[in-house]
Amino acid sequence: MPMMGLDQRFTTDAGSPRGRQVPIACGVWFTSTGRLIPLSVKWKDADGLLHMLTNIRILTAEDRNYCGLASTEYSCESEYCGARVPFRLLYYSGRREWKLLWNDPNGRNI
Repeated sequence: MPMMGLDQRFTTDAGSPRGRQVPIACGVWFTSTGRLIPLSVKWKDADGLLHMLTNIRILTAEDRNYCGLASTEYSCESEYCGARVPFRLLYYSGRREWKLLWNDPNGRNI
């Protein structure tokens, strides 16, 4: 029973996601249970060039709470220009926004 309006489920705040967040357009598929599955992403780089990743392989999907914002974090990989590229996708459900975070330890982007 909730006490003084508090819910018994507590969500741990994960702080801030590390890395530069790039706004993206994301093509998704919804399962029959309402789960989101990212299929492709598009974004513009600093020079205004449009990039696209397809055939996304989802490695993990985890519900997170970043700075009080409910989100789902997807750890992914895809092939780009003949190389396997690891990255993360963040979906902020409250704002209905998708962000791309690169996993490259050298901080390089495509």
